[in-house]
Amino acid sequence: MVGWRIAVVAGLVLAATPARAQQVGDVVTGERLAAEMCAGCHAVRPDQILIPNADATHFADTASRPGMTATALRVWLRTSHPTMPDIILGPDETDDIVAYIMSLKGL
Repeated sequence: MVGWRIAVVAGLVLAATPARAQQVGDVVTGERLAAEMCAGCHAVRPDQILIPNADATHFADTASRPGMTATALRVWLRTSHPTMPDIILGPDETDDIVAYIMSLKGL
């Protein structure tokens, strides 16, 4: 009977504990990939003032848009757009670039 009560209490405590969001992707690898694959058009570093292509966004501005989420960035990167070259990213590369861009939020 005591074991059952302990199990119930433990279950309630675990259920009430907020789950920690697990970051997907590696920021450092994402920064490197962005420098290699995206910097020809975008300003990818937070201290970068000039944007190589005036029609491209600064990554810090992209990250700081109201409502911008990692999911929204993943969808954007997996959808072809006429203003972007046809760059094919693997799932890990996408996760890394998304992690890097989201790390710039508020900068």
